[in-house]
Amino acid sequence: MFGAWGQATLKKARVAIIGLGGVGSLVSEYLSRLGVGELLLIDPDRIEDTNVARVVGATANDVKSRRLKTAIAARVAREAQSAIRIAEIPRDVVDCAVARLLVDCDMIFLAADSMRARLVTNAIAHQYFVPVVQLGAKVRPGDNGELIDAMAAVRQIRPGRGCLWCHELIDPGALAIESKSDEERKAQAYGISEPNPSVITMNAVAAAHGVNDFLFDFLGLRSESEADFNHFRFLSHKLQRVVASRTPGCPECNGRFGVGDALPLPSVTTTRDHVPPLLAWVRDRLRKLF
Repeated sequence: MFGAWGQATLKKARVAIIGLGGVGSLVSEYLSRLGVGELLLIDPDRIEDTNVARVVGATANDVKSRRLKTAIAARVAREAQSAIRIAEIPRDVVDCAVARLLVDCDMIFLAADSMRARLVTNAIAHQYFVPVVQLGAKVRPGDNGELIDAMAAVRQIRPGRGCLWCHELIDPGALAIESKSDEERKAQAYGISEPNPSVITMNAVAAAHGVNDFLFDFLGLRSESEADFNHFRFLSHKLQRVVASRTPGCPECNGRFGVGDALPLPSVTTTRDHVPPLLAWVRDRLRKLF
């Protein structure tokens, strides 16, 4: 479809994947089989028996040895492409040193669930002009256990467009909880709000569309890139397209637009300095609403 030139271009690509669970593990395999030359695999977690069914390439022996998800993803990628360059980073992306590794990537796939990961990656997109796609799948049950919604999301984030703050996809309350230590969360009775119900088929929809968009846009195989949010609603057999908007005064896509190293990223070492302006902005929006 794209010939030797396209394959050589993919070989030069440096792509990061944040989160190597159900969606991220699929993305890693797809990219390696396409011929992407370098992968940064970022995830601090180890495989468990509760998620082994969703992580591509995971085995019972991996669970027994508590293997890192980054190691499993790297093994699968190398089986598909022996010459691929892989950096296994078993740490959280909100770590300042890890976040800095992303600023010169060609593409970032955000497949992590945490609000802090969304905050940091969203900042990198607008601050350093690195394209990002946020991927995920979600099942929502009703009060009586009936299925209300089942969907997969592919959300393109581009400099000044598709901001996760503007679209209220970063919850300040959840962000505050995640910023606490484990001891603080236990003291305030913060537990796991709900188990991750995503299944591999829904994850595959998000991963395939995200990687396919990267392929066509990175190689210039189509005339125009659509930086929108696509939500695949499985109960209604519908594709919901959300046009990426921009909120005036947003401290993220406006305040960070193209500033590069002039502003610290909202990583672990700078989060406390970053929270006050964000909270002030949230309070201002609430006052306007109510």
